[in-house]
Amino acid sequence: MKKESNEEQACRKIRYKTLMIHGEKYRTLFPNKFRNRKKWQKPDEKIILSVLPGKVVEVFAKENGLVRAGDTMLVLEAMKMQNTCYYPHSGRIKKVNVKKGDKIPKGFVMVEYE
Repeated sequence: MKKESNEEQACRKIRYKTLMIHGEKYRTLFPNKFRNRKKWQKPDEKIILSVLPGKVVEVFAKENGLVRAGDTMLVLEAMKMQNTCYYPHSGRIKKVNVKKGDKIPKGFVMVEYE
């Protein structure tokens, strides 16, 4: 009987996961990065989060103001570019959490709807 190397023993101990894609079975390995990922959640439509870290150049949002989808919310400077942010849907603004000159991280709550 042939003696197994350490590498062969390690491979034999690996647990494979089975995926079903369009009725076909696939055996695969999930890396730790996949296992430890942040699970997707349905976004809250009453808040607007920043998608990039950056500096607020100008704010057009006003508290208790009515806005329509597509109106300009603010200008955010990120990676030496000025990005105009627009309202995704219509509604009344409850709170504006940014002001001109603020540096905000990714995922910061910029504006809240009622």
